Amino acid sequence: MPIQQDIADLPLSDQVYAKMRELLRDGAFTSGQRVSEADICDRFQVSRTPAREAIRRLLNEGFLTTVESGRIVVAEIDIERAEEIYDMREAVECLAAKLAAKKANTKDLIELRSILDEQRRGATDETDFLDINDRFHRCVYKIASNRYLLRSAEILLVSAGMIRGTTQGRYDYNTWSLQDHEEIYQAIEDGNTTAAEEAARRHVRRGRMQRISLLKTLSSS
Repeated sequence: MPIQQDIADLPLSDQVYAKMRELLRDGAFTSGQRVSEADICDRFQVSRTPAREAIRRLLNEGFLTTVESGRIVVAEIDIERAEEIYDMREAVECLAAKLAAKKANTKDLIELRSILDEQRRGATDETDFLDINDRFHRCVYKIASNRYLLRSAEILLVSAGMIRGTTQGRYDYNTWSLQDHEEIYQAIEDGNTTAAEEAARRHVRRGRMQRISLLKTLSSS
């Protein structure tokens, strides 16, 4: 798998790490799936040093874990961990929307609106939808312009993607996500920080309710 252009100027270990986080975010790995240096070397055509460094960083962030046999695997997203992720995501998304409503300029609004228009035209499949969805949220984070929030948000996007990987193909997004994004956008455009924060909170809580319910169903089946 070639390294994409937007991260091609990074050191090789950072490129591999970024691509692995992207794959985890996109649900390309399942909980408990083994991840080895050799697999990463083969996937990205790199030596063991950048592969080892990427694994070390992903272990530190909790995306990978070491099991009793000593193997490194993708961390399991159980209901308790999913609840913790959504607790943090609500806090981060609400703050991001509030700051974006305070700071957005005309250029920011045009960029955010273009992503929303793309979502309105309709995604071709679930992967396409998730890409548009993540770009919308990333754009809000960028407008919020807080480096510490951005770091937390990026980790949470990966964590949310790992939840999606567990429930992939069993979840209906389009029926409510566009409406929620419209409300968030409108509040940001109006400069209404309270409305932006509340719209973001409703959005996260709606996703949380549906996703946790689905995880409970899957865990009991």
